[in-house]
Amino acid sequence: MYISVQPVAMTSTIENKIGYLLAERNKEAIELVFIHYGSLLLNVINRVLRDDAMSEDVLQSVLLKIWQNGHNFDPSKGALFTWLVRVSKNAAIDKTRTKDYRLTQESKNGVEVVSIAESVAGDDDMESLYAKQLIAQLPEEQRMLINMSFFEGYTHKEICERLDMPLGTVKTKIRTAIKHLRTII
Repeated sequence: MYISVQPVAMTSTIENKIGYLLAERNKEAIELVFIHYGSLLLNVINRVLRDDAMSEDVLQSVLLKIWQNGHNFDPSKGALFTWLVRVSKNAAIDKTRTKDYRLTQESKNGVEVVSIAESVAGDDDMESLYAKQLIAQLPEEQRMLINMSFFEGYTHKEICERLDMPLGTVKTKIRTAIKHLRTII
């Protein structure tokens, strides 16, 4: 279905301009979407995912989807902004159904297992010793990753850069270590 769109006049709104550029498959359309709506779309996505890094990844895929399907936008069915929000929210919901999302949530939930040592570090020597003994039972590489991530304050990205490991590998190994700790407790 082809939607007839008139050329953009100098006085038209930004939505009209973006709609026209999307219909013409002009690359400037995505740049304008990002500049004018990027932070709003990221907010919509992050409200669903509650994970900044993952939300940024989903926003990139949303921008690609908008570019690929922008010619299907029909202004007679609603405003461009509404369509952009719907595409973003649907992409975020789709992400929650992926294995990657579920594993990330499990990893976040595992933080409480490791945080035992942080919460009792100066309070109770017995509990601190217990937490250290739990972590000591992990294989060397997992122990190092847990220490870097939870006690030394490195982000996953910083760990992968320092250890020259892929980000997915770092996340998987930390998740495996947390699962191992759960089985011990």
